[in-house]
Amino acid sequence: MGRTERLLKLANLLRGSRKLRFDQLLERLEVSRATLKRDLKYLREQLGTPIEYDTFERSYQVGGSRRHTPQELPGLWVSESDLRSLLLAQRLLGDVDPSGGLAPDLGAFIRRVESMLAKGEDSRDWAGRIVFSSPGRRAVAAPALNAVTTALMQRRRLRLGYFTRSRQAETLRDVSPQRLVYHRTWYLDAWCHHAAALRRFALDAVGTTALLEEAAVVISVDELERLLDGGYGAFAGEPNHWAVLAFSPEAAQWVGSELWHPMQRVRRLADGRLELMLPYDRPTELVMDVLRYGAQVEVIGNPALRAAVISAAEAVLRVYKQDV
Repeated sequence: MGRTERLLKLANLLRGSRKLRFDQLLERLEVSRATLKRDLKYLREQLGTPIEYDTFERSYQVGGSRRHTPQELPGLWVSESDLRSLLLAQRLLGDVDPSGGLAPDLGAFIRRVESMLAKGEDSRDWAGRIVFSSPGRRAVAAPALNAVTTALMQRRRLRLGYFTRSRQAETLRDVSPQRLVYHRTWYLDAWCHHAAALRRFALDAVGTTALLEEAAVVISVDELERLLDGGYGAFAGEPNHWAVLAFSPEAAQWVGSELWHPMQRVRRLADGRLELMLPYDRPTELVMDVLRYGAQVEVIGNPALRAAVISAAEAVLRVYKQDV
């Protein structure tokens, strides 16, 4: 029996309505006296488990006092594999949210998770050997992320000081937050009361925030998906256009495993190429991803998208030909 499983069994025994003496715990757990003493001390001091000792009956019990509730046994209902999965999830969350604004109290919780593993130091070393690389990630300030998540959970409106890069100007927007989206950085899908329409706001462009007392306008998830998820990348919108991309047999080895869009369609061609069909609203980010594959991909049909890719490629060539 592993340490975590043993602690779980001990906690379950102590949470029963009947009190148990030390010798009864020894018999049921089949451990030494020293091990049982260490486990009782660990539950009390490290995990905050409210173990009560009755000196008259010489017995132990958890939650005998009215002030204690079952929630005071944090994390004991999972296996060691589950705990390691939590550490892995924390590593991933730390990569997408390095400021800690999304879950400010997670660090303390993870330290408690680590303490529940048989070898806490080894668990930290194990977690440190997993690295998530996110080139081009844009950082979001913790206060902005905190304000958005609070408004989302409480269904309240939020006032944003938002910097629009295309106009190089900041404006105040009262919005009703609908959902958080992560795509290289955090975005907020919200109903903008100034524009009277759904908008997607990049949180790295949010300056000041103020939580308002007014209740937020709530839009169903189905409606959000219909109106916003047809766009490509960070550009929300309905699927007004479809792109068909043909990748060379060499590039197909990687593209066949990639998710470019949740609504994409993939087809293998007889000559070994791979055909990828996906929706988009504005072509900006799609053009950049097409250029990433260079001569290994071609836009099929869609004259407007072909022209946009050609124009972008020619602009790149002009930069490199300046000194030739």
